[in-house]
Amino acid sequence: MTGRNVNDGPVLTVYDTFRCEGPGKRFIEPRILYLLSGKPSHGYEIVGRMKEIPLPGPLPDTGAVYRKLRQMEGKGLLTSRWEDGGSGPKRRIYRITGKGKRSMAAWVEAIEQRIAMLNCFVSLCDKKVAR
Repeated sequence: MTGRNVNDGPVLTVYDTFRCEGPGKRFIEPRILYLLSGKPSHGYEIVGRMKEIPLPGPLPDTGAVYRKLRQMEGKGLLTSRWEDGGSGPKRRIYRITGKGKRSMAAWVEAIEQRIAMLNCFVSLCDKKVAR
């Protein structure tokens, strides 16, 4: 399994990506990438929309989402800028970058490969177990 190439080098291998950021980490990164691929958003909105994404595991807490946003910005997957909040405080608006879109494609590939592996296992089991 190989990762897709990104400007600054290869993305983690599909296996590494899934293992490092997948179920145990509540799929925070692919959730954020998906939400920002639709439109730029501020952190509070991203947190509120996490439940829209049908991925396994518990929803990430607010602090985990904000930490991941800053980490992803540091990796060049997102950019942000401060925007006047109108009557409220200023908000940091996040946007996905080209590198972020390529990372989202790598996530899709990783999840597709995991689905194929699980389907293969189910097929093997179906031959041994009567359902």
